[in-house]
Amino acid sequence: MSKKTQETASGPIPLTRVQRIGSQTRHLLENWFLRTCFPGSLIRKKYAAFQHLRAGDRRALELIAQLEEIRQKNSPCDIEYIRHVLGLLDYEIQALIEALVRFNPVKYALLRNYHRKYAFYAHMALAEDNPKIDPPFVLGLDQELSESLAGGKAAPLSRLIRDFGIPVPAGMVMTTRAFYRLLEANDLTAWIQRQLARIGPGNHSEINEISQALQFAVTEAQVPPELEREFLSGIKRLGIENSPLALRSSAVGEDLQASFAGQFKSCLNVGLENWFEAYKQVAASKYSPHAIHYRMRQGFTDQMTPMAVLVMPTIAAKISGILYTRDPHQPEMAVSYMVLGSGEKLADGGQYQGRADFDRQSSRVRRVAPRDFLGPDTLENLFALGMKLEDAAGQVPQDVEWLLDASGKLHILQSRPLGMPAADEPDIQPDYPESAVLITGQWVSSGQTAGRVYKLNDLKFLSDIPDQAVLVTDELPPELTLVLNRVRAVVAEKGCPACHFASVAREAGIPVICNARGAADTLENQQDVSIDGNFGKVLAGTFFRAKPGKTASGAPETLVIQKLAAALKYISPLTLPNSESHDFTIGSCQSLHDIVRYVHEAGVREMFSLVGRRGLDRYGAKRLESGLPLVMHVLDVHKGLCPEAAGQKSVALKHIESRPMQQLFAGLGSPAVQWNSGILHYDWDAYYKSSADFVDVEKSTLFSSYAIVDREYLHALLRFGYHFAVLDSVQGTVPEQNYIHFSFKGGGGSPEQRDMRIYLIQTILEHFGFVVHTTADLLEAAFDRKSMDDTGTGLVVLGIVLGKTVMLDMRLENQQQIQTLARQIIQETHDIFSVQEKR
Repeated sequence: MSKKTQETASGPIPLTRVQRIGSQTRHLLENWFLRTCFPGSLIRKKYAAFQHLRAGDRRALELIAQLEEIRQKNSPCDIEYIRHVLGLLDYEIQALIEALVRFNPVKYALLRNYHRKYAFYAHMALAEDNPKIDPPFVLGLDQELSESLAGGKAAPLSRLIRDFGIPVPAGMVMTTRAFYRLLEANDLTAWIQRQLARIGPGNHSEINEISQALQFAVTEAQVPPELEREFLSGIKRLGIENSPLALRSSAVGEDLQASFAGQFKSCLNVGLENWFEAYKQVAASKYSPHAIHYRMRQGFTDQMTPMAVLVMPTIAAKISGILYTRDPHQPEMAVSYMVLGSGEKLADGGQYQGRADFDRQSSRVRRVAPRDFLGPDTLENLFALGMKLEDAAGQVPQDVEWLLDASGKLHILQSRPLGMPAADEPDIQPDYPESAVLITGQWVSSGQTAGRVYKLNDLKFLSDIPDQAVLVTDELPPELTLVLNRVRAVVAEKGCPACHFASVAREAGIPVICNARGAADTLENQQDVSIDGNFGKVLAGTFFRAKPGKTASGAPETLVIQKLAAALKYISPLTLPNSESHDFTIGSCQSLHDIVRYVHEAGVREMFSLVGRRGLDRYGAKRLESGLPLVMHVLDVHKGLCPEAAGQKSVALKHIESRPMQQLFAGLGSPAVQWNSGILHYDWDAYYKSSADFVDVEKSTLFSSYAIVDREYLHALLRFGYHFAVLDSVQGTVPEQNYIHFSFKGGGGSPEQRDMRIYLIQTILEHFGFVVHTTADLLEAAFDRKSMDDTGTGLVVLGIVLGKTVMLDMRLENQQQIQTLARQIIQETHDIFSVQEKR
């Protein structure tokens, strides 16, 4: 019987003491066997693991950067996408650790625990409670309802009925638990999460395709029997089983936390036999393209906005309207826009047929147009109801949907907070030249901006709208929500300031004008215009700076971004000390980023500890005859040398096929570098301290520089007398994977002279775009994510700098000399590249 694995707070203890000894013994025996019998196989096996480390390290860092960018830019995206990226990062780090463990199974086993620990904390920061799918599935509007169960539309209506006696039609609500039960019963929950995980900051173009799939899946769902039983029971309790039904959305967050105006579907005149099909249509509208986009823009997760559905009898409307208890454009007034019959078209951005204005101070109707559209008594009652609704909401202005039935009774269908513009809007209209005013329309949303006209003739072409356009359209349908982050303003030939899109546009800070008659005929595509949304003016030319609406990066952090920020505490901090420090240990890792860095540094050490001074011969390194006074050996691990070099003990530069090696030696051997052929460069310090007794130092690997190469990779340790340089580089066709990492240390001069040489090298490398960090006489430089050609240029520059600064520290005297030398070397390097370009 196997012994049960011991657990710690961070996970299972990787190995017992006996297991560690056994594993270490197997590891040593395997390495000894391969070193002795198949040294080439060992180096290639370790190099394959190192290659995986290099590639995985890049991918992991890119994923960390991706998450950090989302947070920094406050980018709208679905939290499922963030969880997906974290899952990919989790996988990459796990693979990195396993690759490192192949070097030494015992030494690095504890990394698995630290990875599990910080990955767990990061996932927990993004986690949400599992939704409840147990009853109640149906509740009456006459009951006390919470937003979490009844949604943002039904819960306030229940309060208006119970506490304030507002004339709201009798009804009930299919709760959010009914919605989750529907998804669970049809195995949709996990599938929906996978679809939403595809929506990242850069791929909003896929929303239409994803939305179509999600809505289809919901509308094809089968009704759970318990939902049907509770629904029918609720309908009978209300006594409306013989009435046509109205089913309206009431998502959590709708109308309360954000407007969600016009984002969801309503179904009217629904027969009892068709209730479930209508319910599914309303539920599926949660996943319409504009609803998904709006939810992400507001920073809600899908689980934060479950769909409850309000069920009422459909009341035949004689007149319908939308009342603003405080006109956003004239705060001292209230205003109602009206149409005959149902108000659906009005709410969706269509044209209004009547308007009434109410003076809030005198409590009198000031204007009705047309005069006989609605009687004065009814208007007085309507505005009195509006003031009562505002009082019930704690003096918060309200956006109210209402209807008048055939008997003359008013019904309130919805009341939600009205978003008001900033109080610093101008009261006096600017005196524009008459010739500059192209169109005068009606205010919908305030602001001033400029841009180029784009005329939209069909909603199916929304994706074609160019960024920063002034959009000209016929009406103001909710679908325009999809492009609010891409347009500077919207001008509509028809529409209503009280439509659903108007609320969303004001939230976004986008200037909008409606009833701009003749806009489509007067304005031309690509025409430069200015928009004064405050006064409904479209002007020729540029009168204002091209100011976009509220940008995501400038807005407060959304709830999704706050959750990401909490997760990033365990992902992105880099707290490990320098790799040479005694504290550079597994136990010092405090984030996933720390683990990635530790694995990278440990992998480099493990890889190149295989190639000790005595190991170069064993692994098949070849002496390089470069024509330069430099003792060097080359170890090819994959296509770094041409096939003709196979079997030879020495190779020339013509045999090198490693791109970065070629570029380095193009610099070392350039005309700008004058080598003293009488001075042979190897590790002089080690040579004089050793007891070796031989004559031919040129053929020995003991004090030699060396390079490990493949076609796109170079790791070189260059020994120039008393100083050395380490170079690690990838030069391939993918810029994101290319890099040059360079370090330089030592010398034969005084400490002050070595510091002066470091400053000289720093000045030159920074001129050519390297990022340089120095500590005493240690210089570290990086040149990352460049094209293959630019990376090659960086390697040539390094070769020239190395060649020009050999033994230079012993001749340096002052800062003026350094500045002169830096200018000289920079100019000579530019001259070399100029000659190459002419060729």
